[in-house]
Amino acid sequence: MSAPDASRRSPDSDNIRLWYWIIGSFLVVLAIVGLVTYSGKKDDAAAQQKAAELTQAFEQAGLTVPVNEDVFIRSFGTDGGAVCENPANALGRATLHDQMTNGGSFVGRRPVIVDRRILVGGALILQTYCPEKLEEFKEKTDELKTDDVIKR
Repeated sequence: MSAPDASRRSPDSDNIRLWYWIIGSFLVVLAIVGLVTYSGKKDDAAAQQKAAELTQAFEQAGLTVPVNEDVFIRSFGTDGGAVCENPANALGRATLHDQMTNGGSFVGRRPVIVDRRILVGGALILQTYCPEKLEEFKEKTDELKTDDVIKR
């Protein structure tokens, strides 16, 4: 008996190779369609108007405003983005508390007393983009201990 010829491919390997080409082609076409149809730019009239409102509210509250309103436009769009997603739920509250620390890591991380203006900034964002969630946010943050700790 002779050994099988290694250069010959079985019909099964040709069939598998065909399926790899079909699936790969489909994924490439899907990626191209996704790139063409994706609209990451949130810069429309409504987003610009909301960003202008927020800028004005920040200035009236004495808070620092970005030099360019594009920061607000890209971050919040027309619906408030992630800020309005779930601001007063357990995860949102835990995230807020996690950010109010001394900046240490692991063992050295401690909570700190924050400036009330930080919470006012968050409330102004909610007031501008999703006012229906503002009251619940205020209820959750009113119990936090704050003080005037940021230099002006």
